[in-house]
Amino acid sequence: MTDEAILQLARRPQTREEGFRQLVLAYQHRLYQVIRRQLPLHEDADDVLQNTFLKVFRHLDGFEGRSELYTWMYRIAQNEVFNFVKRNAKMKMVALENQVEKREEPHLNPDELVRCLEMAVNGLPERQQMVFRMRYYDELSYKQMADILKLTEGALKASFHHAVKKIEEELKSKQWL
Repeated sequence: MTDEAILQLARRPQTREEGFRQLVLAYQHRLYQVIRRQLPLHEDADDVLQNTFLKVFRHLDGFEGRSELYTWMYRIAQNEVFNFVKRNAKMKMVALENQVEKREEPHLNPDELVRCLEMAVNGLPERQQMVFRMRYYDELSYKQMADILKLTEGALKASFHHAVKKIEEELKSKQWL
């Protein structure tokens, strides 16, 4: 089913629920993957996905079609991830730091390396976190990111470059690289 057909169903009161059901079927897996790459626990990712679709449902009438439907929902999902991370950042950072401090062997295993990378990414300013995740994990082009974030491609390239440099410095300072 096309985005246009889904939107037509979702905007008519008598078919709103069916349209929304089709929208969820079309995009839940893709959005879940985006969210899951940023949140280590399935339960957290699932909660954020539910919140994302609640916001999509509430604001679907406000979708103006200036971007693709997925782009609009992706931005909502990113905002929900950031809200979740902000609420839980202090607890997670303390837990991650404790895990890293307990490291006994000189070489990192792959799981520990992922945790270390996430700690470094979480230490970045919000825009750099967002740009890094969109480019590195979601493999979005700078044009796609520019459409989503309403920023220039040059600004996004600069943010990504600075994010990578800061992550490298952080990993080197902790002797993770």
